[in-house]
Amino acid sequence: MPRPAVRQGDFDNNDVRLLQRMLRDLHYPVGQIDGDFGPVTEAALVSYQSDHMIGDPPGVCDVNTWAALEAQFGDLDGLRSEESVEDYVDDTYGTAHSSMDPDQQLARLAESANEQLAAAGVPHVPIRFGDAGTNWAVFDWRPWSVTVNRDLYVQAQEAGNASENMDTIYHESRHAEQWWTIARLLAGLYDLDGAAINTRTELNLDIANQAAKDPILQSNTKTDAAIHWYEQTFGTSPVPAGVDAPREADAGATGGSVKRQVREYVEGGPATGRAVLRRGHEDAGEIRYLQELLIYRHFQPGRVDGDFGPITDAAVKAFQASRGLEDDGLVGRLTWEALLP
Repeated sequence: MPRPAVRQGDFDNNDVRLLQRMLRDLHYPVGQIDGDFGPVTEAALVSYQSDHMIGDPPGVCDVNTWAALEAQFGDLDGLRSEESVEDYVDDTYGTAHSSMDPDQQLARLAESANEQLAAAGVPHVPIRFGDAGTNWAVFDWRPWSVTVNRDLYVQAQEAGNASENMDTIYHESRHAEQWWTIARLLAGLYDLDGAAINTRTELNLDIANQAAKDPILQSNTKTDAAIHWYEQTFGTSPVPAGVDAPREADAGATGGSVKRQVREYVEGGPATGRAVLRRGHEDAGEIRYLQELLIYRHFQPGRVDGDFGPITDAAVKAFQASRGLEDDGLVGRLTWEALLP
């Protein structure tokens, strides 16, 4: 059954929440994920529709827009879901910010990541320190494991970037979920047994045999991106020499989602408790954060000095205008929601 059309004025609506999450993860800023279809959500939707030449009326998410979003992106099941990310952050925040040694920390992060994989029906993935080259961490589908660069892990901890390690482990675990989907699709759509999946892709034979026992018999919006990636990369022939692992098997990566959730976990929500700022305001710490966010969004507030002067004021107004907000230089809830990652 197709999803109903949603448009500005709809509120406390689960379909609007889903739309907001999809647009946000595709880097169209929607503000808060609150189910209320306001002007910020509408502006993000219009931008998405324009960028992808979608035939629905601008600002109305109807059958064509839903189809485009879901075909590109899949829905928000498994490790992509807000619930999964929240559970993982809740489980691992204390560990990642503890005085445990790196081995103890990684073991706990791995345990929590595998809890989320198990909930999504994905076989256990060993996650250990080892030779990851220059990468922070690498998922390899052939041995079915994640290898983490100890030096980079320790450097992040020492620099106070524990959330980077949390996010990396979760992101690499997502690749296991993607490959599990691909293997089940090969079993169902291509009628391959475990040995044939292993021959075609070099996927770990035990994992391939498990996937063959749980085939996906038809592709849908949840799985289309994974099989599309497979067909583009492998076609119907054995794996070409030198083909690397997919960095993403679908268009909606989890990159940064844990870090964003950590920020909300610490701060109590994306825009909760933020001071209302304007030119001449003297909350230096909050103004510095505002200036850093403006730079992150490619606007120039001058020096990051905690001084809300004319240059910062002009940058705020330019940012507000770019997001369809009233360009009054007043940094209230809507401006914070648009600014925050």
